[in-house]
Amino acid sequence: MTSGLIFLVQVLIVVVLPLAVLRLSRLKGLVPLVVVQILVGIALGPSLFGRLVPDYYQMFFNREALSQLSGIASVAVLIFGLITGLHLEPAMFRGNGRAYMFVATTSVAVPTALGFLAGIWIALHRPEELGTRVTAIQFAGAIGICAGVTALPVLGAILHEMALLGRRMGSLALAIAGFHDALLWILLGLLLSGVAGQTSEGPGVFASLIILPVYLAVMATMVRPLLRRLITSRMKNGEVHESALALVCAVTIGSALVTQTLNLHYVLGAFVAGAIMPEELRQPILNRVQVMTIGLLMPFFFLLTGLRTKVNISSSIFLEVFSIVTAVAILGKLGGTALAARIVGESWPNALGLGALLQTKGLMDLIVLTILLDQGIISVDIFSALVLMPVVSTALAQPLARVLLAQEGSIVQRKP
Repeated sequence: MTSGLIFLVQVLIVVVLPLAVLRLSRLKGLVPLVVVQILVGIALGPSLFGRLVPDYYQMFFNREALSQLSGIASVAVLIFGLITGLHLEPAMFRGNGRAYMFVATTSVAVPTALGFLAGIWIALHRPEELGTRVTAIQFAGAIGICAGVTALPVLGAILHEMALLGRRMGSLALAIAGFHDALLWILLGLLLSGVAGQTSEGPGVFASLIILPVYLAVMATMVRPLLRRLITSRMKNGEVHESALALVCAVTIGSALVTQTLNLHYVLGAFVAGAIMPEELRQPILNRVQVMTIGLLMPFFFLLTGLRTKVNISSSIFLEVFSIVTAVAILGKLGGTALAARIVGESWPNALGLGALLQTKGLMDLIVLTILLDQGIISVDIFSALVLMPVVSTALAQPLARVLLAQEGSIVQRKP
């Protein structure tokens, strides 16, 4: 096969196979598409496809064949960072008062703290699995961040499927997830700054801490109003046209260049670009880029993630790490959210249902894990074990929330 034919076969498999599996399995409406995409990516890797048909695996997924896909995956992650920031609407944080902030803070603090303790345990019992550039505390912090993640875009898709968008429980879940995403990138940025400061790469932690506030201030006070003036005056019928979209992409790439230069990973800069976007531009931009990115481009990232994942259930380290971190992530998110929501007056079904919805980690956790692996903070074995954690938690979110919230009449039941 020529390289062109191999590329087209890869594209066809990556884009079509997850949709076919979802439809044939009759799990549509029960399991988000992102879960199936992640599982298909893992199945196409060395854990299954590489073992069953090694010759075809080498033909389609050797290093040279994958080089054409890595660029697509990088662009997908960049745009997904922008999309995540665009979902972080400031309106979500208004009018919710102390009760909302208590629930939002507790629901991320509990799983993150439990994940940190799990990371300490792993560092003490499996010191060989620590990245070559980190201390045990930094490694544990990375595990805590993974345990506390909630993927806002995937949550939005689940809320749409459950007819919760625009309703009180859906709005509350989105507001809390937005808070989680913002805090996630802050914590990840601090972690990456600390790790970069221990090496000769980048400007160093102190320089980064000085440059970062200046960069954020410029984005918020200069770039944001400039985008409003340049784009909104040229919008017609509330739509963002090609030249305006190109400008948004240029700002996103420029922001990503700054964070990458600071050794904080380019996706953080893309997230900041989305977060500072004027409110009137958010939905029009999402209408132009979200479906294409998540439906067509992100599966390439899942494929490359799957190819880096070796699922070995007979490995003691794989089972230990997967079991411990998945347990603390699910119980911490569900328990922390439910207890806090119950304290502020929610019924137990609604409180537990909210905790179930916030289990959604999806591709956000995969991006975080990939960053941690690329930065040498976690080992390949830890990466492989933790890749399945967001799959399990995201798969549980929708059916569990549907059962719990149905008791309070908070959702519209699906027709058989």
